[in-house]
Amino acid sequence: MRTRSDKDSTTAAAFDLARGCVVVVAAALVAAAVFAPADLGARLMVMAGTAGVLARLLADWRACVAVTVFATLVFVGFMAHQYGELAGDPSPWSHTIAIGFAALIGRGQRWIHAVNAHEAGTPMAGPPCR
Repeated sequence: MRTRSDKDSTTAAAFDLARGCVVVVAAALVAAAVFAPADLGARLMVMAGTAGVLARLLADWRACVAVTVFATLVFVGFMAHQYGELAGDPSPWSHTIAIGFAALIGRGQRWIHAVNAHEAGTPMAGPPCR
């Protein structure tokens, strides 16, 4: 049986996922408008930065993982290839490690902040890491 807090947690995670995906799409549109298709490295850095910032801000770790995967798929499908093609040239997949690494750094910063806030006895500004 689910408790009320479980339902609230699941609802918050769903909204975090939706907000994160909207931010990823917006970042991809900005990167596509600013950088030419040949500037794959710059587009990758925009997506990695977005994934890192979102990993720091999203409260639920499941939403963080899903948004990072979504950012990877958007990069490969729409920024490296065209028209959402994920199975074409495999070379962009090797670049996506930067997106995952940025998300790990962002999540690590969130964890360090939570540990420091707990040790200091001060309440965090947002909900604790899960």
